[in-house]
Amino acid sequence: MIIPIKSKKHIYLLCALILNFTGISAQQKKSFTTGELLKYQVHYGFIRGGEAILSVREGTYEGKSVNSLYLNGKSVGLASSLYLVDDTYESFTDKETNWPYKSIRNIHENRYKHYSTQVFDHWSRKDSSICNSSITGKVVVVKGCQDILSSFYYLRTLMLDKKPTLDELFIVNTYFTDEKYPLVIRFKGFEKIKTKFGTIDCMKFMPEVLTGRVFKSKDDMAIWFSNDSNFIPIRIKFDIFIGSVYCDLIEYSGILYPLKLE
Repeated sequence: MIIPIKSKKHIYLLCALILNFTGISAQQKKSFTTGELLKYQVHYGFIRGGEAILSVREGTYEGKSVNSLYLNGKSVGLASSLYLVDDTYESFTDKETNWPYKSIRNIHENRYKHYSTQVFDHWSRKDSSICNSSITGKVVVVKGCQDILSSFYYLRTLMLDKKPTLDELFIVNTYFTDEKYPLVIRFKGFEKIKTKFGTIDCMKFMPEVLTGRVFKSKDDMAIWFSNDSNFIPIRIKFDIFIGSVYCDLIEYSGILYPLKLE
């Protein structure tokens, strides 16, 4: 079970998306709240290639108060003139379970455009959920299955109660691009990352990626999360054919807990 990155353009999305478990209790401590905003810069050396913005806003879905999750990833500068990327993902999730009600995918990559929605029903069936895609129709998925954006926030909350051991594996079940999309991510220990804000103690994870056009090894991606109750991605690194590409946190606001800096 691997992350099928099929081309370089998916790096902009995965900088902010990496990251289904079931069973989060309504009383569990949260790692994020409405008003949170995270901004990232994608760069190769000193060359800026793109940026991504993640935010959590107050929303309404069918009369219910929900979390409105938003991601925009786009190319900038020279990279944008060579290959335009302006992708937006949205997800409306239950405030107690963090399960998604609806997700939206709005893609603009050069001349290619795509718009689709997915509506999730987690309550009609006891042992599974139903995803109704605007493209492929209804499909039965794992109970509590996430869309790719909501899974990131779901995992952040779940990890508050986890004390992973070295090389421990975590499986994230999602439904993405109209496919059942299991992700596998391995814990690789603790490291300190220097940022513009200061040095941050981080937990390092390595998702398994698909080898081929972009990656030579399944271990060519690494993610560093803050080792605190926020559990936010501080840095993402991709080792690809041109070298190492980084996605670094450059701005943040509205986080639930103070970021621990050295």
